Amino acid sequence: MTGKEPSEIRMNVIVQEPPESLRLFVHKLWHISADHIDQQDICLPVLQYELMFNFSEHFSVSDPNEALIIEDEENWVSGLYTRPQRTITSGKHETFGVFLKPWALQSLTGIPASELTNQIAPGNTVFCRSINELNGRMRDALTAGEKLALLERFLTKRLTDRDIPAYLVYAVDFLQRSRWHDGIIKALAQDLRISPKSLTLAFKKHIGISPGRFLHLRLLNDLASDLAQKPHQSLTELAHQHGFFDQAHLNHLFKSLTNLTPGDYRNHVLAGAIDPASPCYIRASADHG
Repeated sequence: MTGKEPSEIRMNVIVQEPPESLRLFVHKLWHISADHIDQQDICLPVLQYELMFNFSEHFSVSDPNEALIIEDEENWVSGLYTRPQRTITSGKHETFGVFLKPWALQSLTGIPASELTNQIAPGNTVFCRSINELNGRMRDALTAGEKLALLERFLTKRLTDRDIPAYLVYAVDFLQRSRWHDGIIKALAQDLRISPKSLTLAFKKHIGISPGRFLHLRLLNDLASDLAQKPHQSLTELAHQHGFFDQAHLNHLFKSLTNLTPGDYRNHVLAGAIDPASPCYIRASADHG
């Protein structure tokens, strides 16, 4: 990586809560800008869905094999990712958008969420002319607050009166907070009085992946956060604390989703390439040693 180190970059960050009318579907709205950035990051899978806008000089996303996924598009929808991505941003920077609740992607786009899993779809292929009109108004807006207000109005028009199965909200919350154990998905289905097959079909339509894969991503996010904050802890102890039978099972899950072992990840933490506040983002400069 060339240019300023991340600690020297002066970034303006706005994160705001959605209005009450959008809170069922929207987690946060955000805006990031900087006069200049020259930075690469490896982004591990996170439980995060986005509608994103990009007015930067350069912003691109590639897959683990460095095949380009998206480059300098002005807006796109990002489904849930189950493998790492590499982002490159340079020059004057401005990105903004919305973090969606896990079940919101299908409601917002009208597309089954499973069709957007491991995909980034340009906004005009999903929303057609309406996103181009919004993009033009955002370019004319003078402040970040005006841009986010325009985005709120766009989301309100598309999400008002949308409906989802009520049990999905409960199921997602349950899988995000419960300790993993054998049979947890079957127990959840029994609690909801539906079949495991029905629960899986609902997850794939509205959330994009099976309940089991959703739980795997949650465990990965928990593990990354724990290791980023306490990198010197025993990996065997880490495995037991998070419900794994042994370290081998921890290693298998971690590497299947990140292409890294927990030990590799810990080395990035110790090298200063990971901010504990954002444990799934690795500065790529450390990747090249």
